[in-house]
Amino acid sequence: MLTTKSTEHKDDIYESVRAHVLALVKNIEAPVRIREEELAKKLNVSRTPVRQALLRLGQEGILNMEPRRGALLSPLTLEDYVEWLKLRIELEAFAAREAALNASQRDVDALRALFAPFNEDNVDAHVEAYAKANVDFHAAIVRLAENHLLEKIWKSFGHRGMLKSKTIERLHRARHSLAEHLALIDAIEKRDGALADRLAREHVQGLLTQTLGGPPHTRTGA
Repeated sequence: MLTTKSTEHKDDIYESVRAHVLALVKNIEAPVRIREEELAKKLNVSRTPVRQALLRLGQEGILNMEPRRGALLSPLTLEDYVEWLKLRIELEAFAAREAALNASQRDVDALRALFAPFNEDNVDAHVEAYAKANVDFHAAIVRLAENHLLEKIWKSFGHRGMLKSKTIERLHRARHSLAEHLALIDAIEKRDGALADRLAREHVQGLLTQTLGGPPHTRTGA
């Protein structure tokens, strides 16, 4: 049986492998083979936990494990992203509604802290930093829903938001996104589950509409 220390080490390697794979998928144009030995050397660990991590990522749908050929990572497509956005509308509406019921003031303050460095005047000049805060924000809302199945779904498919096209920058969404996030935090702080549900739904629907080439969301320009 694994000891607590060895289990933690295994989990650390899994997270390192996952981070490597998700960084890679943003920048590939064609499928690439992930070599266990090369990745193990890169991470300075043995091959066995790397193989186990890749198998786990295969089970999560992030890459494909092919018999006798190993791990194959395919680029994410626009179709992948659109499918994920359609699902996200429902998932994030649920998560926001539950977060409004569960979040403490400390949780609300932590959400606000993510966006404290940004305002309407400077956010366009700091798109990459804002994009990271955006990812952290949505993950935090999912955690605040306190639903383990939702967290598993998010962990398995959330990588579909990592398109090489850099959605926030490409669609010039930063200012609108910031305003929508702050409004959602206000709803959570007020424990208004119905409002949080609606705002989260409109936020993702606006992104979907723009991604498909439609006009910005009429309420906030999404």
